[in-house]
Amino acid sequence: MRKRRGSGFFSGIFVGVLFSMTFFLVMYFLDIQILPASSLASDIRNRAEIVESYIDSYYWKDDVSDQTISEYAAKGMVAALGDKYSAYFTGEELKSSMEDVEGDYEGIGASVRYDEKTKNKTIQEVQKGRPAQKAGLKAGDILLSVNGEDVTKLSLNDTIQKIKGKEGKKSELVVLREENGEKTKKKITVTCEKIVNQTVTHRMLSGETGYIAITSFTKETVKQYENALSDLEKKGQKGLIVDLRNNGGGSLTAVVDILDRMLPKGKLITEKNKVNGDKVYTSTDEKHFDKPVAVLINGGSASASEVFAGCMQDRKAASLVGVKSFGKGIVQTIFSLEKSCGGGIKLTTGEYLLPSGRCIQGKGLTPDVEAKNPSDLKQFGGKDDYQLQKAVEVINEKTAE
Repeated sequence: MRKRRGSGFFSGIFVGVLFSMTFFLVMYFLDIQILPASSLASDIRNRAEIVESYIDSYYWKDDVSDQTISEYAAKGMVAALGDKYSAYFTGEELKSSMEDVEGDYEGIGASVRYDEKTKNKTIQEVQKGRPAQKAGLKAGDILLSVNGEDVTKLSLNDTIQKIKGKEGKKSELVVLREENGEKTKKKITVTCEKIVNQTVTHRMLSGETGYIAITSFTKETVKQYENALSDLEKKGQKGLIVDLRNNGGGSLTAVVDILDRMLPKGKLITEKNKVNGDKVYTSTDEKHFDKPVAVLINGGSASASEVFAGCMQDRKAASLVGVKSFGKGIVQTIFSLEKSCGGGIKLTTGEYLLPSGRCIQGKGLTPDVEAKNPSDLKQFGGKDDYQLQKAVEVINEKTAE
């Protein structure tokens, strides 16, 4: 028989979550209006008590913890907003999200993507010198199981959480690998380490053109970008290609800091929200990059990467090459609720406008030079990368002027 939680358990969850979120926002936004108890709160309390009574009386199993029910209640409240970018995070999910922003974490040094068509979870990138590479994982490997547990039907996040962990944690992975037209299963044991995520890679291309690829924008990206740019300058670059293809975004602060290095004094973006009104970000340093620049974009370039590309385009500092970007012109803010109800919440808090005043939400950025890659292209940067070739042509034309 299911153990009864005691009267008002559900209502305590809902009211507690409502109060905690309001209190946290007040802590950060002191001018927010504090409203009296609303009819919504009363309705939630009433519904919760009724649902609780039915679960306690009739639900057959007793395998769901109170914490899980509490967390899903909070998730449901945020999901009701109908905004795919807003979410309630459990403590573990919050930690993972903050790692993405900070740029360092404990893990294996590999990224995993979910393919909507095949439903596969595939190793997308294996970082050089990291545990995943040392253990023998390769890009293209399809994850089948982790420590004996089938992960083919788990969510992408749940699968990743089973692999990530404290430094020294070992995981036995079974992957499906295709080599020479044959598919074979491989068993690989990998150990977690403390990792600073390498979001920037760079090299010199032919014709004295520098190339910098950014996979996401984190706090660590700023230093990595500056180091890459400095190295290419020492090697005598005459122009620069910044590759933001499949860069889904990241920290707004990081991209603003990088733009400050690339552009002279002037407006970058205007963030609009209902609490603080308009917040204008500017480049403040007269030191700027004064050589030809091409920025590579595609449908996977979103959010912060569109801020970079859009500002460079509006300020006439770069030509965009590729295909139309994703079109995410709204801002999300992550609030920690660890000192109140636990976990955290990510909310869409505003939109941003580029220097010209345009908002790209749902529209994307249109490249100055359109270039499409073959649909079967497996990796950026190779000889079949037509978009990169076109970007090189753009730089060559500008340096020849």
